[in-house]
Amino acid sequence: MIDKNIPDEELVLLLQEDSNLRYFSVLTQRHEKYILKKCKSYVKDEDVAEDLCQEILIKLFLKIKTFKGEARFSTWLFAIIHNTCMDHLRRNKKNVRQVITEKMADEVSEMIDGVDDIPEELSVKILEELLEEISPDEKMILLLKYKEKHPIKDIQLTLGLSESAVKMRLKRAKDKVNKLYQKYKSAKK
Repeated sequence: MIDKNIPDEELVLLLQEDSNLRYFSVLTQRHEKYILKKCKSYVKDEDVAEDLCQEILIKLFLKIKTFKGEARFSTWLFAIIHNTCMDHLRRNKKNVRQVITEKMADEVSEMIDGVDDIPEELSVKILEELLEEISPDEKMILLLKYKEKHPIKDIQLTLGLSESAVKMRLKRAKDKVNKLYQKYKSAKK
């Protein structure tokens, strides 16, 4: 019998040691709904989201031995989800920038100075416009920090960057969005 309270990271270690499918089953039960929810945030089609979820679970099983435990399991899983969904969007020639922008718009308004003075539906529209102006890499790092709420250490390990590089990229991306917002405000006066 597997203890249901065992942390994900320990479950993965046990799975890596003896490939017991019961460990993988517990991981799947814990995370399948989360994976499906994330897939739905990238693609709006329920069937496609379910297919992506299954693809991610297969990748998870095949890649589980590569998990080193340096970051939280949830961060590592998010990277697999994000990369799989982005690959799907690229294969199907969807506008990847637009999808990332829509995912972020209502989540990261907290990082823009003065946006609280604007009605919510207008701030989401403005933020979508601002996020269209930054690169996918800048959006990704903002998404990990402000939407997914990952700590700097996990972002660092996921992206393979130093802590100072992550902090600098976050600061630059946030500053860029703030600068674009100030420019937007000036143009509207």
